[in-house]
Amino acid sequence: MASMLSSRDVSGFKFLFFIAIMYAIISLLVHSVLHMKFIKPLSIDAPLDRFSEARAIHHVAVLTKDGRQEGRPGLRKAAVYIKEQLEMLKERAESNIRVEVEETTINGSFSMIFLGHSMSFAYRDHINIVARISSADVKETDPSVLINGHFDSPLGSPGAGDCGSCVASMLELARVTVESGWIPPRPLIFAF
Repeated sequence: MASMLSSRDVSGFKFLFFIAIMYAIISLLVHSVLHMKFIKPLSIDAPLDRFSEARAIHHVAVLTKDGRQEGRPGLRKAAVYIKEQLEMLKERAESNIRVEVEETTINGSFSMIFLGHSMSFAYRDHINIVARISSADVKETDPSVLINGHFDSPLGSPGAGDCGSCVASMLELARVTVESGWIPPRPLIFAF
């Protein structure tokens, strides 16, 4: 005679099964936190041919000091800082790698709808900076890789996330490219 499981027995089994699954998931999480190796961020004195989180964070700290909203002095200070960093790379580059830095000033305006309202914005004497890192024998017609980020920030924000961290990462990536001696197979264009 076969015994039938009552609905109460089935509910108890489901509960025990749920507890066992939760125990397994929590055990895996604890194991991964305690025993798995994660990439350790490199300090400011890390080898020059390695990307250093601390050096990138230093760039963020400098860029967010004065605010970089359009029309504010901090935006011009940020442009000067970025260009200085790129010019230093140009000076340190070996003869087999070419670093070109160019600055342009533009004026313009744009309109947008925000929360159902039409808004227009104008800017004057906005600075854009472009750096091109390539092999010394590159042709002007060779395809390039574009890496871009903006260094102005939104109103009321120091702009660490929008987009100071992007610019800091770009500066550190450009530095690593030049300092490591690696010659990119295609020109890298950094647009700030």
